[in-house]
Amino acid sequence: MGRQRKQRDEPEASSSLGLPFGSPKQLSDGGIKTPLVQQVYGAIMESLDAGELKPGSRIVAAEVAQRLGLSRAPVREALAVLAGQGLVELLPDRGAILRPMTRHDMAEIYEVMAPVISVALRSAALRMAEGDNAARVTSAMAAIRAASTAPDFHFFLVLNDFHYLVNAIAEKPYVDFVMRAINIEYWNRLVVSSIHLASHIDQYVTNYQRLTDALLAGDAGSAAAVMHYHAHWCARLLER
Repeated sequence: MGRQRKQRDEPEASSSLGLPFGSPKQLSDGGIKTPLVQQVYGAIMESLDAGELKPGSRIVAAEVAQRLGLSRAPVREALAVLAGQGLVELLPDRGAILRPMTRHDMAEIYEVMAPVISVALRSAALRMAEGDNAARVTSAMAAIRAASTAPDFHFFLVLNDFHYLVNAIAEKPYVDFVMRAINIEYWNRLVVSSIHLASHIDQYVTNYQRLTDALLAGDAGSAAAVMHYHAHWCARLLER
């Protein structure tokens, strides 16, 4: 999925619409209680990163429960929720498995997401003159360039941050919701393992610089066009 900061699966905006795991709960001592489904999701992603899980692997509720210090019953309930969100498949003979995705599946997500993300890009482009929006987008692009010097999965997280910022500027929480509904961090992990990112990092940065330039110019049409071009280019990388 880097530097310590707010959890990646929380939107910049405070709206709970962008949280498929449910809204965090405020505790009496001022702390925040992370929703159970989000805890189970995080445990699955940690196991994936550690090589303990891979797409198609069985997710053992008892092991997840032990990792989180929970009983098995709520973990099974959380896995059922994640199955409804498409991250997990529940099979009669195997229980819960981490949903496999082909390269074609991953490419199709790019094609589906481009028009959705463009909704926010168009609106954000028209609001660049407001407040410090231009400076925030410029800073987000600088973070992309910095992350490109050691391209790995975390580079994709910085791209996600760029889009979450744009969505917040555009005040389009449903775009956040759709991004999370596709389990974007899981998808990111599979994409980066399916292409040689270092060989294509310069083009990624070029595409996002063009996107940034269009936003800063207030050119809504060009911002959307660059997004569609980028998605088509990424899909071709996966379909090769």
